[in-house]
Amino acid sequence: MDAALDAHLAFAEWVAQARAVPVLDVIAKRKIALKKAGTEMVGPCPVCGGNDRFGVSLRKKLWNCRHSGRGGDAIALVQYLDGADFLGACETLTCSPPPKGQGTRLSPEEIAARDARRQADEDARASDDNQYREDERRRLYEAFWLPAARRLAGTPAEAYLALRGISDPHSRGLRFHPSLPYYHGEVEDERGRKRSRMIYRGPAMVAAITDAGGTFRGLHQTWIDLDRPKGKAEIICPDTGEVLVAKKVRGTKQGGHILILPAAAGPMRRIYAAEGIETVLSVWVALMATGADLSFSAFVCAADLGNLAGRASETIPHPTALVTDKAGRQRRQRVPGPVPDLGSAAMPIPSECTELVLLGDGDSEPFLTEMAMVRAQRRHAAPGRDVRVVMAPAGQDFNDLLRAPEQARSAVANGATSNSPTQHREGAAA
Repeated sequence: MDAALDAHLAFAEWVAQARAVPVLDVIAKRKIALKKAGTEMVGPCPVCGGNDRFGVSLRKKLWNCRHSGRGGDAIALVQYLDGADFLGACETLTCSPPPKGQGTRLSPEEIAARDARRQADEDARASDDNQYREDERRRLYEAFWLPAARRLAGTPAEAYLALRGISDPHSRGLRFHPSLPYYHGEVEDERGRKRSRMIYRGPAMVAAITDAGGTFRGLHQTWIDLDRPKGKAEIICPDTGEVLVAKKVRGTKQGGHILILPAAAGPMRRIYAAEGIETVLSVWVALMATGADLSFSAFVCAADLGNLAGRASETIPHPTALVTDKAGRQRRQRVPGPVPDLGSAAMPIPSECTELVLLGDGDSEPFLTEMAMVRAQRRHAAPGRDVRVVMAPAGQDFNDLLRAPEQARSAVANGATSNSPTQHREGAAA
């Protein structure tokens, strides 16, 4: 392959990288205010004004201005917004100059100004995000956590746990709210501003999500209906009629945890951790029934598998699940793999922990769960710490076992105190 062809391919790849930037990403970065209207996002044109002459097709992923007649992809949008030529727009989108030998249309001053503008945008977004999270944290803490009953005893939350075979753990991390609002979707007020839409209100068990230092960061919510078999409320979407999940998290979950029960006698030498509150408490009940010494054991909930394990460093093909592209071709679905991205946030584990038991439910998608548990085992490994995974049988969770006959209940305790790590199909992830 000669040098000219190399240069041509490098330039084509550079242009393709710029063209691949989603139009909506450019819109968000430039803080261009649009609102949804059918299959479009519409609003005033950032160049020529108006009310709704500027639009982005959600189906075609292209933009257009009906007044100027301009439109197209992300490259065309940056040309339109900045008055840039083709090379300048590509350079802005890729944050890199053209490949060697292709020249550049930006002067050093323009490049410096572009970089400064981009850094200022990133800093502004980070500041806005941090302020939003702090406002949400305070709102959740003051409006929902503080007014909740400080103990579950005598409340529907205690009865809800009893339906699951779980006695009141007297946890400082769990409370009862008599009338918690459930938000789903958005509505516009009289001034056209969007706000969350409340579709239901009812009794709920709430749990505090805290960071490693114990600071409140978010709220885990479980709506209760004691007339239903497992005690969870049935909440219906008024638009579609679908049954919505009766559990939600608000605030910052990633990097936090729900400390359900700390170690009674001091440092948390052993930690039992799972994605769900009921899973952790089911194992706690089973261990208590065996008379196990839990003086230095803590019970922690991560709120979901993603926070238990953190992000994966790469995706891998699912062994059986397939997806179909627009051309009708099938390929294996790619899912998060077993190798952790150690730069991502996840459930914190204190340094004093020398034994970590990760509890996995067997009623979730098997391969996704397996990869998450392997990832969690690798992420939380540390010198002097034994990390093992204990899985419930296929098709069941630990609460199913707790409510099963006596031999199954004892299996909960035996599995959770086993000294042999769960064997994973590492080869399946290769």
